[in-house]
Amino acid sequence: MKTLGLRSYSYFFLLLSTPIFVEASVPPEKDREAILAMVGEFEVTFSFEEKVALQPDYKLTKPYVEYASEMVVVVKDTPEQIILQHILVAEGGRIVKHWKQVWTWEDTRIVKFQGREKWKVEEVDAAEVEGTWSQLVTQVDDSPRYESFGKWQHDAGYSRWESGVTARPLPRREYTKRDDYQILQAVNRHSITPEGWVHEQDNVKQVLNEDGTVSGYIAVEHGVNYYEHTKEADFSEAREYWEKTNEFWGTVSHFWESIEAEKNEFAIAKEVEGESLVREMFAIAKTIVEEEKDAPEEIEVIARIQRFLN
Repeated sequence: MKTLGLRSYSYFFLLLSTPIFVEASVPPEKDREAILAMVGEFEVTFSFEEKVALQPDYKLTKPYVEYASEMVVVVKDTPEQIILQHILVAEGGRIVKHWKQVWTWEDTRIVKFQGREKWKVEEVDAAEVEGTWSQLVTQVDDSPRYESFGKWQHDAGYSRWESGVTARPLPRREYTKRDDYQILQAVNRHSITPEGWVHEQDNVKQVLNEDGTVSGYIAVEHGVNYYEHTKEADFSEAREYWEKTNEFWGTVSHFWESIEAEKNEFAIAKEVEGESLVREMFAIAKTIVEEEKDAPEEIEVIARIQRFLN
């Protein structure tokens, strides 16, 4: 029987103690180009229509169509994360900080909406997210809204991304008008077009019991939001708004990033002492813009958000 000499043992243990470096996956440049193609100035058509009733005697709602101008700007652009902020110009020229897209390469922590203003952050196996981008969408107050992940596909100049089934809160167009369902189960698709891009949604409206279990579904809905490049709309006030408030919103974003990184679940109160989080944040931003005041200190911003966090 052969035995290992001292030199062989030394070599053997050297191999065991030597760290093995695995080369990190690099995001495809075509993926990054597709995400950044959503940046610019657009005329937007928001279109939603309930297609199928899933309960006896349920009456489909009237189709919803709305028009607006929207500017999409880059907040962050690194190889593995791209953040895009939407600034909407509503009817009458009113400026609204709209939703935000946070695209992250091979993200293993996904924020999942549970219904009734509750969210969980779930760990996903690295093998499951290999080659994917997550898309975290925020509320207009920068708190998390929903997140999913999927792969960008590129075929003969046609680039598109599709999510898995994603639980979402009620959309703003129905949030204050309906209480007959609690979750929008959605598949989201983003497609780049010659005119701009399109956001499609296949939605199912889900009803929850008080304990969070599913009691049923009421309707199937299809949505298509068209973003078409424009040179006609005036975005000067939108640019001024973002220039004045981006520091404040950056502080808000950093707070929520820390919550998503450190907590496994959280809830956001609809109201505290008659005030909502979105009104609180928008009031601060309005003061910065209209009264030309400096953004509040980070400690004050955090304290005002934490009032609503459970």
